[in-house]
Amino acid sequence: MTSQTGIIRSFNSADNNGLITCDLGGDIRFDASSVNGGLPVSGSLVEFIMDDSSNKLQAIKIRLI
Repeated sequence: MTSQTGIIRSFNSADNNGLITCDLGGDIRFDASSVNGGLPVSGSLVEFIMDDSSNKLQAIKIRLI
């Protein structure tokens, strides 16, 4: 698993998940419990790891930068 960067495109605080637009292209889902360093806000720059170990691709170990 390699670290990637992107921008939080959207975040729904009601169900605690959102989308990150990857710098390499495409969107990836995330859960707010995976964010270190504060609450996710649309437009924030983040560094994360893509996890494809389950049936769904998702961002984990998200760090605001």
